Amino acid sequence: MQIKLTEQDLPVSTNYINQVITQGATVLYPLKWINGAVIKTDPPTLKKILEIPSVKGCYKNMALDSVGGIQVNAAFRKLANESPSDYGVSFAQLTQIGVDIMHQKGFHGENTLITLLDDGFLDANLSPVLAPLFIEKRVLATLATDPTEKNVYNGGSHGTEVLSTIGGQANGKLYGTAYMANFALAQTEESDHELLIEEANWLRGAEWADSLGTDVLSSSLGYTTFDNPKYDHTYRDMDGKTALSSKAATWASQRGIICTISAGNEGSSNWKYISSPADADSILSVAAVDRTGLRASFSSIGPSFDNRIKPDIAAMGLATIGSLPNGTINAFSGTSFSAPLVAGLAAGLVQAHPTINAWEIMQALRKSGTLALKPDNFLGYGTPHFDRASQIINPILGVEPVINQSIRIFPNPVAAGQAIHIEHQSKSLSLEIISSQGAVIQSFTNITPISEISLPPFISGKYYFRFTSDSGSQTIPVLLNL
Repeated sequence: MQIKLTEQDLPVSTNYINQVITQGATVLYPLKWINGAVIKTDPPTLKKILEIPSVKGCYKNMALDSVGGIQVNAAFRKLANESPSDYGVSFAQLTQIGVDIMHQKGFHGENTLITLLDDGFLDANLSPVLAPLFIEKRVLATLATDPTEKNVYNGGSHGTEVLSTIGGQANGKLYGTAYMANFALAQTEESDHELLIEEANWLRGAEWADSLGTDVLSSSLGYTTFDNPKYDHTYRDMDGKTALSSKAATWASQRGIICTISAGNEGSSNWKYISSPADADSILSVAAVDRTGLRASFSSIGPSFDNRIKPDIAAMGLATIGSLPNGTINAFSGTSFSAPLVAGLAAGLVQAHPTINAWEIMQALRKSGTLALKPDNFLGYGTPHFDRASQIINPILGVEPVINQSIRIFPNPVAAGQAIHIEHQSKSLSLEIISSQGAVIQSFTNITPISEISLPPFISGKYYFRFTSDSGSQTIPVLLNL
């Protein structure tokens, strides 16, 4: 799928930003997808700002207590070849969606990027279950929006627990669905409060994820009511077009990101319906089932207010196995834990089918569901499965196991001007570099077993390195950071 640049992809004009600053406001961060910014100011200054000709209006005048900085680690990841010998108590949640087969065929999320938006990732960098992510430098970037937190590892523990279901490794106890993927971690939530600013933070996180070249964005957050009741959503708002976080999820999807969003845990409450951003169009809202495939009573239901099927699909969210920040294996319940399972499954499909676009993969996941022939507003299209989705993507062959051609490419991600090293054992090898729009933009022939290449001045983003040898071809995604 060719993704065209639009005005939304352009940065907010510095002239506009400076006009706001000149009036005395503090610009906390710009938001390019809405051509706006989150600012901190007082009522008299706000009144003057609203009189500026380039200012269209004020989205919400609200209490504000979130802004923070970005940390990036662009070091290359170390490749590993081990396969899980024992899933332990995580066996049920993996086999239910075919992730065991995905792993057997050689797909563990390698070279894909999964971004998580959550309340923080308390001690994730110290957890023994998540240690491989940090030893192998596979946490590529972090974003903290809470000014009181020095980094995401001082935030809430919810994100750490969610991360463990995708990236955790504890042989005989737990394996995540895409435990060899790369990750970006964003703290966008305030653990002790429900604030409308969190939806702006969510938008900021989605923009950031897009800038990194994210394949899959997973968020186990939902918005219905807030500490200040005047900002509460109603069911009428669950139309995919009203809540700011829902708009952000749709915009992320339009940029080729697969979004897996928890449907919500309000199924037994007076609200009962999905929350934002699970109501967004073109994303996967994920319900919760038990190990037998029966719906968990708390799992929020649909339809969206405009009568679309919601949730989209389901995965195990009742007694899902993950780990606490200290590494203790634990059972968790909630759609917070079904959504990340699907995120790892989606990453495996991205890896297995690197030329297939995000929309096709999402559609294949829906069509692979156990209720695909008769979707409903409790579990949507049902529980997806790797093998069935692969057969839908490629009806003739499905997906074949990875052929190990011993090609190693590093660093990945690569910075502008940095040389790329290639190591292989093939008798002859050629390379085509393909843009995310599908165009071959550079090619190399007769690559020696130990080679070094330099890229011309490409724009930042994801590129596909397609290697061809006598024994076949292999495509490896490479992320270029400017």
